[in-house]
Amino acid sequence: MIPPVVVGIDGSPQSSAAVRWAAAQTRSRGGGLVVFRAEVFDDPDLLPHRKPPVEAELLLEPGYRLLRRAADEARRAVPGVSVRMCLRLGAAAGLLVEQSAEAGLLVLGWSGVGGVRGAVAGSVPLSVAASARSPVAVVRGRADPAGPVVVGVDDSGGSERALAFAFETAETHGAALEAVHAWHDGNRERGVPEQVAAWSRKHPAVPVRVRAVRARSAARALAGISRGARVVVVGSRGRGPVAGGLLGSTGNGLLAHAACPVVIVR
Repeated sequence: MIPPVVVGIDGSPQSSAAVRWAAAQTRSRGGGLVVFRAEVFDDPDLLPHRKPPVEAELLLEPGYRLLRRAADEARRAVPGVSVRMCLRLGAAAGLLVEQSAEAGLLVLGWSGVGGVRGAVAGSVPLSVAASARSPVAVVRGRADPAGPVVVGVDDSGGSERALAFAFETAETHGAALEAVHAWHDGNRERGVPEQVAAWSRKHPAVPVRVRAVRARSAARALAGISRGARVVVVGSRGRGPVAGGLLGSTGNGLLAHAACPVVIVR
């Protein structure tokens, strides 16, 4: 059974873009799309389970309205896509991490996914990307449908997982792949071309380019290359200039400044 793509929504333009992007990924991956919404009620007396059924339904109706709107948008973007709606009570970040355990890909807009009163911009994607069990896509900027899949590489295990995801994505979409190794101060890793070549042999139909970029900031290098890219893919919990700082200064910088969607692969 193919795990679904799960997209978190908060009613913002950024989450609408995430819905459309997620629907397109569902078309290529299969498995269906789950449109997810978290609702938070600050006053315990407002919790739906403390209200009569009719009042509870009224409290939850705005959330369901957003879900229906998002589901309709996904179907317009990709006619025939299978969409399921899910609304849960609680903090968005924790609930999304729970959803990731059953997801093939978790998709968020950069604005965050808030409850009734919203969330600090970017706080939910950063938190979820640091803890999710599945790859996490943060949709921002503009994906170039004719651009390559860009993947940040070093010789870490996180980089291996990023390469696996990036090659699969490039092959599915009929795209080229650009593997980027950012280095500085003599720390260039000589095994990167062989590492990429091993994955290329598994996906011979994917055109591949390997680039070594001398830069103090891997995030800045990848963000610059993201202009004109379809998506940027990086691994987490690795070491080296790309993976080592992910969700520290490097990850924050890339997620905040990339010109196209970013996928964090765990």
